[in-house]
Amino acid sequence: MTRSTRTLGVMLFLLWAALVAGCAGDRMSRGMEEAVDDSLLANKVKLAFYSDKQVRGRQIEVEAAQGVIQLHGTVSSPAEAQRAVQLAQQVKGIKAVRSHLQVQEGRHEQAPSASSGSGKARP
Repeated sequence: MTRSTRTLGVMLFLLWAALVAGCAGDRMSRGMEEAVDDSLLANKVKLAFYSDKQVRGRQIEVEAAQGVIQLHGTVSSPAEAQRAVQLAQQVKGIKAVRSHLQVQEGRHEQAPSASSGSGKARP
């Protein structure tokens, strides 16, 4: 009987070890799924920025963690910062958006000049 008790103990230990390992693997796979989901959400936000004429993704870093988007970087106006937040909020699956965007005054992109030379009119 001692032998069967020992075998039963070993079997119970192995069963317990398998359960613990299974739970750890489940947590790990959930963590990987969350990381993939966050990466996908961040990429969707970046795509929305690059597709928008007002924002165009300039100088904006997008980070995602557990469905919460954080925006970092520099924008040219408060309107651009507000539009970036609005675009991020519209992406399906995002729980919250936190903006850490800085408005840089006097930073406006200019269209390239069509004229060349000194800028003076020729007679």
